[in-house]
Amino acid sequence: MRVAVLAAALALAVAVGGCSSGGSPHRERSPGALRPVSGPAPDTRAVTGAFDTIHGRYRHEILGGCMGAIVGDAHAVKCYGRLGRGSRRRPTPQTLFQIGSITKTFAATLLALRVHQREVRLSDPIGRYIPAVAGGAVLPRSITLLDMADHYSGLPRSTPLANALALHSVNEYFAAAARCEATPGCPVGPPGRQYLYSNFAYGILGQALGLRDGYSPSSYSAWEKDNEASITRPLGMSSTHSGFRWRALARAPFDALRARATMDGSRHEPTPLFFPPGPYADPAGGLYSSSVDMLSWLSFSMGLSGTPVLGAARPLLYDTPSLTRPRDDPADPTRRIGLGWRLDIAGGGRSKATCVYKNGESRGFAAQIAFIKGRRLGAFVMLNTVPQNPVIATITSRLVNSLASTAPARRAGVRRPGGLDLCPSG
Repeated sequence: MRVAVLAAALALAVAVGGCSSGGSPHRERSPGALRPVSGPAPDTRAVTGAFDTIHGRYRHEILGGCMGAIVGDAHAVKCYGRLGRGSRRRPTPQTLFQIGSITKTFAATLLALRVHQREVRLSDPIGRYIPAVAGGAVLPRSITLLDMADHYSGLPRSTPLANALALHSVNEYFAAAARCEATPGCPVGPPGRQYLYSNFAYGILGQALGLRDGYSPSSYSAWEKDNEASITRPLGMSSTHSGFRWRALARAPFDALRARATMDGSRHEPTPLFFPPGPYADPAGGLYSSSVDMLSWLSFSMGLSGTPVLGAARPLLYDTPSLTRPRDDPADPTRRIGLGWRLDIAGGGRSKATCVYKNGESRGFAAQIAFIKGRRLGAFVMLNTVPQNPVIATITSRLVNSLASTAPARRAGVRRPGGLDLCPSG
């Protein structure tokens, strides 16, 4: 009962708070959230049975967490363990977990949406969307929006400041990129030449899009206002916000529903609590989400639900070959990067399977989402611990492989020939 009351309070707060974001009216009618469990009972039992098997195998690495999946016509979520160290409360499908770098798939979707609407082009220089006073004119024109979205910008992984927590404005955040480009040794590579993962680039990209779309930062970022109006609200995802947005929206219900995590052996939550430097870097890793919302995100990302305009933009993320580039080895055609999403290709011919996935770690939390392109098989895992043996990629891979062997997966045409790993395990 208490969880239901808190969830209702959160939904009401979102409904009230969602009307005052400002900015451009890029909005569509919400299709509504998916139910945590739906589909034929034998199929949902098969899916939750796979969850139980994976949890039983790796429970020594998991303090608390939730798993969710779409297999054929079955949707299911199940949660395990505790909300945090010293807590007796169990997580539920409404519990909020930090999802870390899975947030990048939201920022990438906003970019894909604007490209589809012909409001920006992937070949546009990022500096075009950064105020001149913040160094927009200093950034090389060779760094494009595509370079920012697929980690080819050459910008460093983290914010290149001695004390990034001392930032006071988004213009200071932008200026850090301009100073980096003007400082020998700060860029980690030339633009457009090599895959070099960058949280910093995603923070810059998301905030630049938010400002371009007419939003202004307040206690939470311009990007998040844009993301809420254009992505999460149209998809009915009422629980997916940064910690800064949640605290402005509904502090008490947020603190009651969020899971707790610790880092480096501490028994206390980390400082800062949210992905740093917040809220400026939020497009790179700042969102919390619930299992109910992540099920909706999985369904949209798989192409099974969503609004017409978001559905039309989705193929730009991972299903347009000309927009994917090599990751670690330029000569390896099986490991690619799209807009925000990673792609790993296994097998060949009729046995070929493309796993589309993204993992995230932030402030003691770990999460991963993965699905097989063109097939009705996908899953996510959200934990309030960062497992080490095995890592979350292995846990998620084995979950996807286990789900592929269930009856609803077989009826949906999913095959795992020769014991092939459908998704990478590390």
